Amino acid sequence: MIRCFPSRFKTPCNLILVFLIATLSRAIFIFPTLGADASSKTKIGASWNPVQSDQWVATDDLGRSLPTYEEVGATRPNKFVACFYFLWLGRHGEAGPYNISEIIKEHPEAKDDPNSPYWGKMYDPHHWGESIFGYYVGEDESVLRKHAQMLGDAGVDVICFDVTNQLTYPESYRPLFKVFSEMQKAGNKVPKVAFLCPFWAPNKVVRELWREVYSQGFYSDVWFEWKGKPLILADPDYLDQTQPLNTNGCVPIKIEGKSILSQTFSVNAPFRNVQLSSPTWNAEGCSVNFRLRDQSGKVVESHRNVAIRDNLVYTFAFKKPLAAGTYTVELSKAGGTDVGWWSKPADGEYEQAANSVLPTQGVRWLSATNNGKPINSVFLMGVGLYDEELENILNFFTFRPSQPDYFIGPTKPNQWSWLEAYPQHEFRNDKGEIEEMGVGVAQNAVDGKLSVLSNPKAYGRSFHNGKEPAPEDCDYSGKNFQEQWERALNVDPEIIFVTGWNEWIAGRFDINAPFYAATPVSFVDQFNEEFSRDCEPMKGGHGDNYYYQLISNIRRFKGVSQPETTKSAAIAIDGSFTDWQKVKPRFYDSIDDPVHRDCRGWGADQRYVNATGRNDFIEARVSFDKDNLYFYVKTKNDVQGDFSSQNWITLLLDTDETPQTGANGNNYIVQANPDEKRFELFATANKEGQTSIDASFKAVPVDCQLVGSELEMKVPIAALHLNRKKFAFRFKWADGIDVLGEWSGFTTDGDCAPNDRYYYRYVAP
Repeated sequence: MIRCFPSRFKTPCNLILVFLIATLSRAIFIFPTLGADASSKTKIGASWNPVQSDQWVATDDLGRSLPTYEEVGATRPNKFVACFYFLWLGRHGEAGPYNISEIIKEHPEAKDDPNSPYWGKMYDPHHWGESIFGYYVGEDESVLRKHAQMLGDAGVDVICFDVTNQLTYPESYRPLFKVFSEMQKAGNKVPKVAFLCPFWAPNKVVRELWREVYSQGFYSDVWFEWKGKPLILADPDYLDQTQPLNTNGCVPIKIEGKSILSQTFSVNAPFRNVQLSSPTWNAEGCSVNFRLRDQSGKVVESHRNVAIRDNLVYTFAFKKPLAAGTYTVELSKAGGTDVGWWSKPADGEYEQAANSVLPTQGVRWLSATNNGKPINSVFLMGVGLYDEELENILNFFTFRPSQPDYFIGPTKPNQWSWLEAYPQHEFRNDKGEIEEMGVGVAQNAVDGKLSVLSNPKAYGRSFHNGKEPAPEDCDYSGKNFQEQWERALNVDPEIIFVTGWNEWIAGRFDINAPFYAATPVSFVDQFNEEFSRDCEPMKGGHGDNYYYQLISNIRRFKGVSQPETTKSAAIAIDGSFTDWQKVKPRFYDSIDDPVHRDCRGWGADQRYVNATGRNDFIEARVSFDKDNLYFYVKTKNDVQGDFSSQNWITLLLDTDETPQTGANGNNYIVQANPDEKRFELFATANKEGQTSIDASFKAVPVDCQLVGSELEMKVPIAALHLNRKKFAFRFKWADGIDVLGEWSGFTTDGDCAPNDRYYYRYVAP
């Protein structure tokens, strides 16, 4: 078996460049019986997930509404979405936080001055902006709970942790595993997890994850499986390399005519493969013949006419491990024009010199020849040693190596993209099927090369049609993101990998950094609002627009579940709730998601505390007759608070389904009047961007009954100006949230049903 690996890079500097970029860059719970369904118990757990968030409706600040079942059709069960996720917040020093966007806004001259006092130290992490959750750190369980909910609501199936910089961040993944498992066991749909490991040297990270996570069964209920096994994004053939193949200090030796290049070595343990790298001087259509002889001269492995590409690393794998001993690799040209083998000079006594220039544990380099004549060079070669732990690892996972480059596309089957420039390539499995494609918000690329996002010619959020617009033309509508989504939707792979969710930071470099088109003050993977690639909502700026753009395209890719037919019933506001039993549909919400936050933030003195979470909505229903609408809501536990409680239970109604009218799109709200100790219907107003209660509307008392964890109320249809015969409207419940305040409060505070900016939609039959 021959496997090849990406390395379009001709020089050690380029190899360092990409490495640095990577561096910086099941239980069931029984709920109490519902009063509305006294005939049966509701089981909530990993196998019970009635929350159909794909049916929820929302409109972002740009006026873009999420597609519905009628627009995109039924769900497609064999489609999956992965999202790049970052564990490193708070793990690389906490000086600052330094907000690049704010620094440049207040001190524009700092952009070109690496000595500006407003920057942190060289290599210190700097934020491109501030998350809606503030400058949080990786162990903040309140934020992790929101991530589980938000990504699950969006339809993301797996989050892939960036551990490409040789660190696994257990301080971050341990609380995340715990929170995601808790949310799942409560009955929520949350993403599973996987790790994206170093591109060329994954051995340390994969073995560490094996020892600390997978072999221990650590929260195995949250592992993502692909093709029947846990997924790990790593190249299996790099796991047994005695050392990474690096062309630093190497020279190419060309295979002339029918000559043979050979390398003799001894190995002190059984080995599984041999890896080597051949230059072709950019020539296409080249191939080699590979032979491995034992000490007696017998050919024990051979591969003929193996197609190669310039400077890719090829692995020649054996059917079974070969015993320790002395062997000779022979390489000859099979086809093409120029073919060679990278070598390192070994001056002086060969064995001593060769082992000093290519020190490899367990391997001794004995001799090298060019067409039978000894040469004082050691050919660049890796030997994959056999060990029992590695065999367990190889048998346990489904491996998918990641292609680090944004432009060259796949170089082998089963490879996945994590980020590419448009138009993205198709990544196929070993059956030839289109399995995966990448979709990115932005790319640190300039002139068709990997670069820095601090370069104004980089591929920012507004990049499209092959061009980055002028700053004044950047509108943050996600043109780059959408262009990539359109490409992926047209190809229709099995899984789409999105970059990314919550990277937020980048280390600071200067113009001498080994990156193409570096700037005086260089940031590689993130820079500012335009030149950044996170979908997690930000504070200010584009807000949550990219989150809803992500959701919109996931629905177009995966489809939407079919809404249940509406069924009404006669309701008496009497607190018994049994008359709600036949009412359909049932609108469900996430469980265990009210906000309770108390965690350190980024920096020495920052701490985030939020105790607005009070009542946990889990289900809602609507019924009607010729005169009234009836609303039912249930909380996980008995309702806390009363009419005098701040921001107590509120029903929000968007009766004209026009987000531009009313307070935050809500034409009416049903809210507690603490003076009268009752619920009342109020109209809202939005004048010059200021939301408020409409003083010209006379409040309408609302008949209501609250018993334990269940609440029902009656609202006159006439007061809502709805057509009594045929109507549709949006609604949601909120508690602990200032419903007349900023939309961000529906994400950061209390609890609402449905979550965040979403609404339920009710359509009369």
